[in-house]
Amino acid sequence: MNSITIVGKVGQDPELRATNNAKMICTFGVATTSGKDDKKKTVWHNVTVFGDMAEHCASSISKGTNVIVTGKFDVDEYETKQGEKRKAHKIIADEVGISLRWAGATSNDSSKWDRKVQGALSSVGAEEDF
Repeated sequence: MNSITIVGKVGQDPELRATNNAKMICTFGVATTSGKDDKKKTVWHNVTVFGDMAEHCASSISKGTNVIVTGKFDVDEYETKQGEKRKAHKIIADEVGISLRWAGATSNDSSKWDRKVQGALSSVGAEEDF
């Protein structure tokens, strides 16, 4: 079974965009930190979310939000312009939630959600598809 769960802090505001067929995709990075003092280690995880949940993530989380992400670990293999083979690791999220361990949460502002969705759709000219 390919499953991963991480708990960490969002490193930058999520990026919401639409594909050419108006499917929503949200991407963001999450930092997880382990260890103490001089043995502290931070690892960055790229997270990708699709569909309605992508829209919910874009409207509900921002840089600094503590989140819990559960999903599948995925590896993209690609080749650079110089012909070097590289790998990019990411998590395809099944669930994303706000962690309440260190802070409270409030309900999202639907006007913020509407602006992000419309902005992503207009970038591909897909407003009329909804």
